[in-house]
Amino acid sequence: MPSELITMPADVARRRADLESKLKELTGFSPQRQELYIDYAADPLDQVRLSTDREMAVQQLDQRTRLLHDIQSALEKLDDGTYGRCERCDEMIPRRRLDAVPWARLCVPCQSASEAASQEGSASFEEAA
Repeated sequence: MPSELITMPADVARRRADLESKLKELTGFSPQRQELYIDYAADPLDQVRLSTDREMAVQQLDQRTRLLHDIQSALEKLDDGTYGRCERCDEMIPRRRLDAVPWARLCVPCQSASEAASQEGSASFEEAA
């Protein structure tokens, strides 16, 4: 049933293997770190390009760090038996969502609400500037 916690040993083992595989993949060498170095370029356009490249690398590393945290959290939840519960509403996250995103922390409605609130906050900040 999609509304049950994932408690079957085979399910837990498969989820753990999926999460550990993704964790291993993410902790490998990251070529984006090379783009974080601050280089000086005499040409102002090159300066802008280098700055933009550096900002994109920082955002990618930030996203990777959040994902690593989410995966580690999911592994801890597998250990304590709370894997598959939404952190916001405490409802069960459907298996289909967990199949697609094994490290999901929120159910789809809560994830949508969180993203909408985040976008509203960004819009308010941009409007203020």
